[in-house]
Amino acid sequence: MGDPDRTDLAERLRLVDSLLTVATDIVSSLQRVLTEVHHELGPARREEEAHPRDAEIAELRREVAQLREGLASRAVIERAKGVLMHGHGVTEAESFTLLTELSQRTHRKVRDVAADLLDGAPGLPVAARRPTGVPTDRPPDGTGGDAAVRALATAVDPP
Repeated sequence: MGDPDRTDLAERLRLVDSLLTVATDIVSSLQRVLTEVHHELGPARREEEAHPRDAEIAELRREVAQLREGLASRAVIERAKGVLMHGHGVTEAESFTLLTELSQRTHRKVRDVAADLLDGAPGLPVAARRPTGVPTDRPPDGTGGDAAVRALATAVDPP
């Protein structure tokens, strides 16, 4: 019938055609996968380009520093309130009122006034001695603290 060389050539062409079909299917599958990956990563990439993480990290570092400073300030203020409460017989709220009044009168931060009070700074005689006119005993009904706070606040003259 036919020439054996022609039959062999025809068989080889069918194999090459089959291989090309398989290769085309594989390439198509890879293209679909790449398209899906690109589709899923595209928004994240655009987000990263629009909002780099460096700025976010820097902002978080600033926030951490502010929180640490706030904690340190709070500790100083709480200790100063304790000194006032113990040394001058006022309540916690009254001691904080005193610190804020002193802060406003001296145009300084409450934290700085509290630190000076704890250090016994010369500008704040409150830490060293009880000003005259400050009651030493609270009345049994719990009143009198406001008068103590006013006396303490007016005992300090602004610089």
